[in-house]
Amino acid sequence: MIVCEGGAQAGGVTEARSTNFLLSAERTFPMDSTRRTPDGIAGYTKPAINRAYRTPMLLAAVWAACTPDANTPLPGMSTVTDSAGVRVVDLGDAPLDIAPRLAFAPDPEHVIRSREDDASALLYDVRDVEMLPRGRIAVANGSGNEILVFDSSGEPVATWGGTGDGPGEFRSLEWLALLPPDTFAAGDRGLRRATVFNTAGQYIRSFGTADAVDRASNPIPPIPVGLLDDGSVIAVAYSQPDPVPGSERPAVEIVAIPPTADSVHAIGTWPGEEVAKFRDDGLLEVTQPPFGRRLHLAARADGVWIADDDRWEARKYSAGGELRMIVRSSAGSVWVTDELLEAFIRERYRDAAEVPTLEEMKEDLREIARQTTTPSFGMIVGRTDGGVAIGEFGLGTASPRKWVTVQPNGTVATVELPAGLDVKRWGPNWILGVVRDELDREEIHLYRILTGAAPGPVAQASPSLRPSNGLDIVGHQLT
Repeated sequence: MIVCEGGAQAGGVTEARSTNFLLSAERTFPMDSTRRTPDGIAGYTKPAINRAYRTPMLLAAVWAACTPDANTPLPGMSTVTDSAGVRVVDLGDAPLDIAPRLAFAPDPEHVIRSREDDASALLYDVRDVEMLPRGRIAVANGSGNEILVFDSSGEPVATWGGTGDGPGEFRSLEWLALLPPDTFAAGDRGLRRATVFNTAGQYIRSFGTADAVDRASNPIPPIPVGLLDDGSVIAVAYSQPDPVPGSERPAVEIVAIPPTADSVHAIGTWPGEEVAKFRDDGLLEVTQPPFGRRLHLAARADGVWIADDDRWEARKYSAGGELRMIVRSSAGSVWVTDELLEAFIRERYRDAAEVPTLEEMKEDLREIARQTTTPSFGMIVGRTDGGVAIGEFGLGTASPRKWVTVQPNGTVATVELPAGLDVKRWGPNWILGVVRDELDREEIHLYRILTGAAPGPVAQASPSLRPSNGLDIVGHQLT
């Protein structure tokens, strides 16, 4: 966490561990373009939008103890207005300090761990988590492109999918989504398609985004990133950066593809992941610069949340591209000092091997650093009720610890999450995510948001705080 002089709080840094990876608040994606090529950036792999796929779910046996009183937090200090069908929630200039704070259970209510005696139930590179009927939990396991299914007690009961191009197989399994009442979908970034199963795991159908686009005008099909309740797939099409030195945010077009896959509805175009391009020994290299700006996307059951972290604002759109809701704050960003830049570089190369070129790579980052302020927030997660949660920007490799959560009716609250929790699902009174234990093994944790939110600020400001990654950072609030 960054704590600003004068008592204001700001956040930290998204994940990246080497010059050859793009930052992502959920995980890192290899960036093929960082290999040197004399002819520009041929073979460039588009950076991934920070995604948080959220769909409605059946709260069955595993959630039976949840109480409805926790669904309504205390009223937040916000201004809610409605105009022309758009709800606007203005959080003011210090939402983390002013909005009521939700109490959070100190220990997880449910834990799913890998089975040491069962290699088929090994959790590794978890991409997403979803609830199925009868309290079962489905896990998108990236290491084997498999969907691992666990019962309400955490025991493995089924494995679906696997690596391949055939029906029900995946090349790059990325997200899961429950389609009420009894079907289930999974998204494949590599094959650019969505696959639909029944909730017993039987393959029903699949369709690729290429089926819906004009290949003559758009030869590269968009990547599916989420699913809506009506079966529409939310997909993104990336632009190539120009093969010249400099900083750039290549455009990203976001579209909705109906279940018939016979058309495309444009939602809009936004600046994408910021990249820095520079020449080294006459060759062009591409990477994300320190504190580079990013586009965040969270597909929800009834729409998609889109946010550019260059400012503190998230917008929700329907599948037809209609603006439905805006959540915004006038909170200031944090100045990037030399101390903060060095902390960023240390964190980025925290796990890097001590090779002769390591210092050269660090110096490259110093030279391409252009942003004078941090991004306005760290990541967004769509709530299962159609609202949104927005996490502060903080140095580290897991989700930001302090969040502002906004219900569809504009009710605002804040919550501080356990260190290291990578949020995958955000329900009305629970949060489901991934953590790593002391041996770097992945686990699925369910935490309960307790009844009786505690009023007052999330935390008292202080000159310096030590976040979970052990970094001491002091920032300076912009005026």
